[in-house]
Amino acid sequence: MIQDGDTLTIIGAGRERGFTLFEVLAVMIIVALLAGVSAPALGRIMDNLEFRQQVGKFTAVFRYARLLAISKGEIVSLKLSEEEDCLFVISGPVDETRECHLGEDDVLEMDPGEVFFYPEGLATPVLLTFEKGERVRRISLDILTGRPVVE
Repeated sequence: MIQDGDTLTIIGAGRERGFTLFEVLAVMIIVALLAGVSAPALGRIMDNLEFRQQVGKFTAVFRYARLLAISKGEIVSLKLSEEEDCLFVISGPVDETRECHLGEDDVLEMDPGEVFFYPEGLATPVLLTFEKGERVRRISLDILTGRPVVE
């Protein structure tokens, strides 16, 4: 800005401001490349998160059955249903079912087929194996405390 007496002149007032088409295209290409590189990694992260949540749900069912036995003072049994839908069947002072929410290719096996939780906090041995693609997690019970252990 130049002030000369009563006249005020703004330097660069005639120039228009903004981005050229070339600059906008260059930024769009960079953003597209970054999205293309990060999308597969984000997919793997989401799959891993879903797998970990599923394992957490299975351990929560074991903890629930154990706490039910302790709080009600009665033996509680837990087994996988033999129906098409994957269900945990809890029997004892209350009879309930909990859904497994398995995907199409997921595999869930429990050996032996039934586990018992006792009011003292003890449990019979069991091994729950969960497979989702190439990932495998095994959940066992500490027979002295009845608490689930993820291997």
